[in-house]
Amino acid sequence: MKGVELPINILVIVAIAVIVLLGLVAMYFLGIGPFSNTVAMQAAKSEGCREYLNQVPPCSNIANVTNITWKQESMNFSVFMSDIYRCVGDACARMQCGCSGY
Repeated sequence: MKGVELPINILVIVAIAVIVLLGLVAMYFLGIGPFSNTVAMQAAKSEGCREYLNQVPPCSNIANVTNITWKQESMNFSVFMSDIYRCVGDACARMQCGCSGY
């Protein structure tokens, strides 16, 4: 009985696919690529919104939320919201953080 043989073309395609896959995995773990900025922005927004929603009463004062991390810096949540979403104040934060009534 003859052994199973793979054509050279298939081996080349598999080798290229493995190299591309390894490159994508490396980009993901190193934070390189078009999505790394978006992921960092969403993390900063989540961090600020978590504090904003945990106030007593919830969603009460954006000025009380400070020191979120964005682009390796610590900044005020209201500055982040105005820079990223181009809106200002508690109405902006309520809308972006999903507070009731928005």
